[in-house]
Amino acid sequence: MTEVTPDLLTPAKLFVASGLRTQPPTQMRISPSGLFVAYLKSSPENALQMDLWRYDIDEKTHSLWVSAATFENNDSSDVTALTDVERAERERKRQFTFGITTYSWLGQNDHALVSLDGQAYLVDATPTKAPVLLSNAAHRQSAYKASPSGSKISFVRNGDLYVQETVISHGDKQNELRITHDARPTLSNGLADFLAAEEMHRFDGHWWSPCEQFLFYCKVDESPVEVSYRLEIDAAGSKTVEQRYPYAGKDNPHVSLYSYDLSTQVTQLLWEPSASEVYLARINPLKTGLFIQVQDRLQQTLWLKKTSYETHKQEWSTIYTDESSTWINLTEDLRQLEDGRVLFSTEADGCRKIFCTDDNGNNTDLTGPQHINQVIGVNKTHAFVCGWDQSPIENHLFTVSLTGGEYQQITLQAGWHEIALNIEQNLFLDRFSDEYQPLNIDLVSMTQTKTPINLFAEKIANDHPYKPFHERHVVASFGEIKASDDQSMFYRLTPPTDISGTHPTIVYVYGGPGAQKVKKEWGSLLVQMFAQQGYGVLELDNRGSANRGRFFEAPLYRNMGNPEVEDQVLGLSVLANTAWADLSRVGIFGHSYGGFMTLMSMCTAADHFKAGVAVAPVSDWAIYDTHYTERYMGLPEDNADGYRDGNVLTHLDKLTGPLLLIHGMADDNVLFTHSTMLMSELQKRNKPFELMTYPGAKHSMQETHVSVHRFNLILDFFNRNL
Repeated sequence: MTEVTPDLLTPAKLFVASGLRTQPPTQMRISPSGLFVAYLKSSPENALQMDLWRYDIDEKTHSLWVSAATFENNDSSDVTALTDVERAERERKRQFTFGITTYSWLGQNDHALVSLDGQAYLVDATPTKAPVLLSNAAHRQSAYKASPSGSKISFVRNGDLYVQETVISHGDKQNELRITHDARPTLSNGLADFLAAEEMHRFDGHWWSPCEQFLFYCKVDESPVEVSYRLEIDAAGSKTVEQRYPYAGKDNPHVSLYSYDLSTQVTQLLWEPSASEVYLARINPLKTGLFIQVQDRLQQTLWLKKTSYETHKQEWSTIYTDESSTWINLTEDLRQLEDGRVLFSTEADGCRKIFCTDDNGNNTDLTGPQHINQVIGVNKTHAFVCGWDQSPIENHLFTVSLTGGEYQQITLQAGWHEIALNIEQNLFLDRFSDEYQPLNIDLVSMTQTKTPINLFAEKIANDHPYKPFHERHVVASFGEIKASDDQSMFYRLTPPTDISGTHPTIVYVYGGPGAQKVKKEWGSLLVQMFAQQGYGVLELDNRGSANRGRFFEAPLYRNMGNPEVEDQVLGLSVLANTAWADLSRVGIFGHSYGGFMTLMSMCTAADHFKAGVAVAPVSDWAIYDTHYTERYMGLPEDNADGYRDGNVLTHLDKLTGPLLLIHGMADDNVLFTHSTMLMSELQKRNKPFELMTYPGAKHSMQETHVSVHRFNLILDFFNRNL
């Protein structure tokens, strides 16, 4: 009998359009009534087109709610049809599918608001009813948002903010109400600016008050930001793009906050930046008033401020002030309690904790797990949070008593749990995996009176697209090592499929703040591809990584590019304890901050890394944006040594190993300039390197053909050099 050799993962097979994973539901939300669960799922005809589905809880059935093909003039796959605002929004959200890419509940009545191709539609809770166009089809609009009751929608057209009533309140579409009239190329209303979306993860630019009397919106004036001229090159040609990019140490856009009273049609200025209060980070209209979170330029102080809906005329009271000697991380943790107090979080003591505070600044600390990642809801007696108590590579759901007395871990299976909550219906969705179990999604009763319902379970059965490769699948191991300051760092090590003999290792790195790579979850099939191709893969969350608290991040302050490299070198000691790793054949690969880490490691730790691949790397922090760079590095004029030492160009003379540089030619985040400067300096030093650029590609470079080509190139590079 002839033995059948298992298939080998390759980039072409990994990034095939249909995917190698059973297409899992995304954006799963329990309906307001608790009668069904809505979610997005790939169309059977095209894995990149998302349709809206639902699971009926009583009937225990999945069904297509509405297909993207239902909508007329569905051209969302055609990027050229998108406005500049729509394209920017997709890139900021790292949104790479098309069709129905987002939805929200239209009030509390189980109807959904869907935006597609610049239009807004009402998707009725009754599946048999056709979607209803809510918007003016003669125009493209963006940033659609429903009012709390669903009686109105707001949106932005050509930089101005509009409101209209929905069919729910009147049975027929009503006339539009234009709120602003001053939009121009450098000024917009109701949209998040580049810094808010890219760095603060605030994607909204307007908000409804709970009573629907007021609409609050940001007015963004980019005229203070100097113009950067960059050449955006795609397959059909090139164009010069004027981009107002706020370089570190330079001027920011002027972002101010306004209110519009729909009853009186009066507009008021509520907040604008001052010398001390620079960034409008969060806007939260709650029951008792409007709350905002404001940061200073260096992000070492955060003020939680409040104004009443009756008197909000720039009359703000400061509810809480958070301070740090390094920086303050932004969260979405603010919640209103029934007694009028608010729930908030802080890392003042190291790990993130929650507390309650009133209008007079009286704080009550709450007893919770060791570190909180996210507050996901509150009821009369408890807060519901995700975080960890024993290990940062796990994520669990906890309840925390609002009286400060106790907390309880709800999810008990070791691994990574992501939670979506409907607190009114006492239900939550548990999205779970570990190193052995691919994605599993359960609908769970918080009262534990009902047996959990499995909505999705990825099982590698005979018909699974990953089945031909599963025999070669390698289970990663996790471990812990100590940094030079004795703080624990966690790693994930994936050996090659065949561990006979010795093998090269790829250090797959990110290394920057705000991210966590090492999680007790199913993991990346990209890593499996490298393992099946004969490589070990080491991933280490160095100091500075997320989910560990302020003290773990602090070594990076004003010093990026140094402790991270030191930690990644320490991580190589893990390989010495294996029989298969050849320490003379270690490569390093990363994207964005990981690209920066590749370059710094190849230069400052050249004895340890034989070859490196840097994708879309930062090379000089002075030409990255204000909010991100200054948070960690301070102002260039105040930290000249840090900016010089963290500049890749400073260390290029020490580069000895083979280098592959990859960059998208339309990158509006880490500008292509980072790589052109690097290329020029390498050429001046007569340093050989390999280069690949991708026409039309933005920072993420997620197009299928780009991904296949890019990773074929990377694999070939490591095959030749390790």
